[in-house]
Amino acid sequence: MLMVAAVLTGCGDSANDTAAPANTTASTASTASSAAAGTVNVVAGLNDQQDPAIAVLEYMPESVTVAAGNTVEWRITGPEPHSVTFLPPGQQLPPPGSDESLFAPKPPTGPYDGKALVNSGLVPQGPGGVPPFRVTFPTAGKFTYYCVIHPGMTGAVTVVDANGKPDTQAQAKTRGDAEMAKWLDEGRAAKKKLMETPPVTERATDGTTTYKVQMGTTTEHTDVLAFAPPEAALKAGDKVTFVNNSQAPHTASFAGKTTLPQNPNDPVVAKPAPGASPQTLNATAFFNTGTLPPNAGPPGQAPPEVARSFTFVAGAPGSFTYVCIFHAPSGMTGSLKVA
Repeated sequence: MLMVAAVLTGCGDSANDTAAPANTTASTASTASSAAAGTVNVVAGLNDQQDPAIAVLEYMPESVTVAAGNTVEWRITGPEPHSVTFLPPGQQLPPPGSDESLFAPKPPTGPYDGKALVNSGLVPQGPGGVPPFRVTFPTAGKFTYYCVIHPGMTGAVTVVDANGKPDTQAQAKTRGDAEMAKWLDEGRAAKKKLMETPPVTERATDGTTTYKVQMGTTTEHTDVLAFAPPEAALKAGDKVTFVNNSQAPHTASFAGKTTLPQNPNDPVVAKPAPGASPQTLNATAFFNTGTLPPNAGPPGQAPPEVARSFTFVAGAPGSFTYVCIFHAPSGMTGSLKVA
């Protein structure tokens, strides 16, 4: 499925020298063993193997140096989609997700000279493996590339002539693994904090309580694609307000006895259902917050909380499972229990 409005977060470019945990290096290890002579491999984002709800929004390593005539190969494993996009001179990267033409691939027709758009397209767009994206660089220079849906997720390829010192695949892998370990630790710590933080509550004069549930969280280099847990059990009349304070768009969607939309681009996903907030839950109907925008934008211009929130009222007793349609492949689900 196409996840065009997936994570929107700022990404940094630093690294450290910490060795990567053994179970997080499979993607880089596999590419290292298959690298052709003169090819350097880069991991283009990934979901944590221990917890797919943690998405790293970085190229690893962020910067590589290759000899003129050699190739860089990117692996995009998902499920969170990414792109490897080289823009032509003078073209600016549009706001994330705003130009759907950049979701389609435009592979190089030969060695890349920096004068035209070259683009992996947004992948993966569904289950199954994605072939690596390869670009060969014939001449010296520095070439910057981007992910079209994750602002700040940038990488660089520096091409050197015969007098330069290119990276070996082993050097690139060592740096990439160190960066990966750091960003995974960052995301895991953020998720732990999210899941351990009790919901904000507001007690009404009628004895009911409103619980505010956070829809994920964002760090400098990762997005946590998980709902903070609400109260263990709600009473009839209690309310749950989903609040999106992350830098990715989300939904909280209840299927009831219906079938949830599978395509995040389906117009149904964007609309509140069965109507505007608040809505009283039942076990049969389709309930949806609609797309709640991220808490992101130019300073002072992020959508107000009311635009990033939606409230459901607990009705009859039962268990009500919900999912973010954008991030279902990463396991972004939760459940409300009404006693």
